[in-house]
Amino acid sequence: MEDSQPSPSSNLNDAGNSTKNIPFDLTLEILSKLPAKSLIRFQAVSKLWFSIIRSKDFTDSFLTRSKTRPRLLFTFKHFDSRKRFIFSAPEHDNNDKSSTVVARHDMTISDLVYYIRSRPVNGFVCCTRGDSIAVCNPTTRQIVKLPDVESNGRDVYARLGYDPVEDQYKVLCVMMFDGYDADQQDIQQEHFVFTLSSGQQEWRKIDITEEEDPYRHMKGGICIDGAIYYGVLYRKIARFDVRTEKIEFIQGPDGPEDFNAISCFSTLINYQGKLACVTYDPYCNTEMGMWILQDVEKQEWSSIMTCDVPCEWGDFFEKERSLCTGQIHTSEVIIVSRPARLESSKLFCVYYCDMTREKIRRCEIDGIADYEFRRIHGIGKRTRQLLCFPGHIENIMFFH
Repeated sequence: MEDSQPSPSSNLNDAGNSTKNIPFDLTLEILSKLPAKSLIRFQAVSKLWFSIIRSKDFTDSFLTRSKTRPRLLFTFKHFDSRKRFIFSAPEHDNNDKSSTVVARHDMTISDLVYYIRSRPVNGFVCCTRGDSIAVCNPTTRQIVKLPDVESNGRDVYARLGYDPVEDQYKVLCVMMFDGYDADQQDIQQEHFVFTLSSGQQEWRKIDITEEEDPYRHMKGGICIDGAIYYGVLYRKIARFDVRTEKIEFIQGPDGPEDFNAISCFSTLINYQGKLACVTYDPYCNTEMGMWILQDVEKQEWSSIMTCDVPCEWGDFFEKERSLCTGQIHTSEVIIVSRPARLESSKLFCVYYCDMTREKIRRCEIDGIADYEFRRIHGIGKRTRQLLCFPGHIENIMFFH
């Protein structure tokens, strides 16, 4: 008697037909529940899945969900192999019982040792090296190299911004002779802009219309509600409007004597959609404060929160030479040692500071450059300087 069971090949054919007959709405629902890593891989399943995953509606929907799951971005470089490694880990929730999160290796930049000097914007990271500027997406591992700039020996600074009105990403490039090596008339400062996914082939020069002397420094950088903010002087902050491409200068908050809005002991952060500055004095170890820019046009700051630094905080700040890197989803300020060092024999830790309750808690980051990772990539046991950025989110969008 012949076996009445269908052959394996017929099963495969039936499975293929069943897959083709899955309703579109159900396919969309299934894909919407998948993690980013799976979505990137499943683009190769079929033309339909590729078109769905790459569609603007789907990528926008994924980005909206990702914003509810912010992550910490970690990166360090390895000069011997000319590589930069990028990791990410979930921002630790204060309600979690465990004080450990596991980091994930997201991307390796292997062509050049790019520098990262500003925070991610919607999951994209701006990188610079000499006259070379690139934007990378650790989620998709896409690297978009922009046209080289002609610096003529000047220092090159680049910051990524996003305009939510026009839904455009732009890179601001500032070139100048900075520091104290040049006279005021010899800074030769120029500003250029590049719009991503616009077919633009070269940098577009913009002029500063406001009567301001050229600035010598460009410190930090954060994009909030369509504007890039960065420190230019001890008490002055530049604001670049991504849509209008205009630059204006804002007087910094009225902090303590010799206050610097961007220094090793202060940082610009996004506080509930507004620019804020968190600072403390490690030498006095008495007070930590946060100022919020309430009105951009009037340049009005409010000191919404100050707290006396407990003795144990003072010891911590002095010992760790700590650096505030920004606020996380729990409204705490994340603090890392300065410089943050990744040692093969130690777990890397970050600290969460609750200014309202005057508490500090520690979170261990496991999985960054462990023994096996170091062995595979030939890193060895040497200590590595690590950069940490809060507020990173996964984004499956590709630039074309």
